[in-house]
This record gives sequence, C-alpha cells and structure tokens, in this order.
Amino acid sequence: MNRYFISDLHLDETRPHTTALFQSFAEDLKDNDPQTELYILGDLFESWIGDDYENELHDEVKTTLKSLTGSGIKVFFLYGNRDFLIGKEFLSETGVELLIDPFLLKSNGETILLTHGDQMCIDDVEYQTFRSIVRNPDWQKDFLNFPISKRLKIAGETKDASKQSKQEKSMEIMDVNEEEVLRVFKQHEVNTMIHGHTHRPMKHELKIDGSLCSRYVLGDWNKTSAMVLQWSKESLELIDLIN
Repeated sequence: MNRYFISDLHLDETRPHTTALFQSFAEDLKDNDPQTELYILGDLFESWIGDDYENELHDEVKTTLKSLTGSGIKVFFLYGNRDFLIGKEFLSETGVELLIDPFLLKSNGETILLTHGDQMCIDDVEYQTFRSIVRNPDWQKDFLNFPISKRLKIAGETKDASKQSKQEKSMEIMDVNEEEVLRVFKQHEVNTMIHGHTHRPMKHELKIDGSLCSRYVLGDWNKTSAMVLQWSKESLELIDLIN
C-alpha cells in the first residue's frame, strides 16, 4: 500500500496553476495500487466560508476528489486554519473522510501522529487567541448563518489582517515551539509526526528519552514547489512534484 500526505495547497481562483497541479497529481494517483490512500492535512483551500457557497473552483476540486474516491482510493482530510468550516455536505459529495486532529495512524505495528500543526505554534499568542475564537462551535454557527455576501466580506478582511500580521512577526514566532513538539510526542507516545502549516518542508530528527523520533513537515504548493510525503514499504520520503 502507498500512502501520500499533502497539505497547504491553498487552492484559490487566483492560483489556477496549483489547482491544475493537484488535478494532475490526482490523476497520477489513480494509476497506483487501488489500496492507495491520500491524507490531506489541512488548508486544501485558501478559504472556506461554508458548504453552501459554490463557485467554479469548488466544483472542480469536488469533482477531482469524487473521481479519486470513486476509483477506490481512500481520501482523508483534517482541518487546517483556512478550511475548518468544511462540513458534512462537502464530505458527502466527495466521499472524503474527516479525521479529528490530532489523528493517530496505525499500520503494521507503527503509529504516526498526523496534525495540521498550527496548535504547536504556541509562541504566536495572537494567532492562538484568534484560533480559539473561530473554532468555537457557537461562533461557527453564527458565522454560517450570515448571508454569503457578509461571509465573503469577513473572510476577505480576515485574510488581509492575517497577511499584515505575518509581516510584523518573526519566522520563529510563527514556527512550532520545540518544547510543545516534545510534549506532543510524549503525550501520544509516538516516534513519528507529520504536519503542515509552517510551509517549511523538512525532516527533523530528535531524541526523546533515548528514542530517535522523526518530524516530517510538509510544504505549501506554489509555482516553484509542491511537496508530497510518500509512505511505501515502511519508508517515508519527501518528494517535490515540481523539482
């Protein structure tokens, strides 16, 4: 069985090249072993304001995902910080299965922790405060009851504010906190973790209580790079679809 892990595609109408790359990647997956599994670790979309908002991009992506699951490939998704409002309708239309973050993937006696990664960026206090607000079910219910026009306006304003905020913060603040990473490894008693969010693709190795642990960071998809982590024959390898 081949398993593939991706995150942070940030699909958006303004970035058609990324959508085309994802569609090509999906077609290639269908040529794999029918037991192939795809794990999307958040931020598939640049934004998601509710399943009831439809546009050409959303239709294209849903068609691509439905084609994958229809071919027998299992597709799993966990929320990112951009698309946490994806709901039951989207999942039903595409055949994608939602995972609860963090998720423990168990196979052949090995356990791998999957997470989007933003919860470990605890040094970014401003972001964590914002996250606690928008992940509140009451806030989400109120937001989804707004007219689509108002939701689009709020999403645009939030995106602009986020962009401005990032320009004022150091990369270290927006990265994962090393002590928090250690805490998560120990809490879940795993030796391998896969996450996205930080857009810093790399394999990190560290020792915890004498055991060698690995943290694989996925990258965002853009015009110069599209990172995929492949798990086959018990080995994990980061692959760039472009380079």
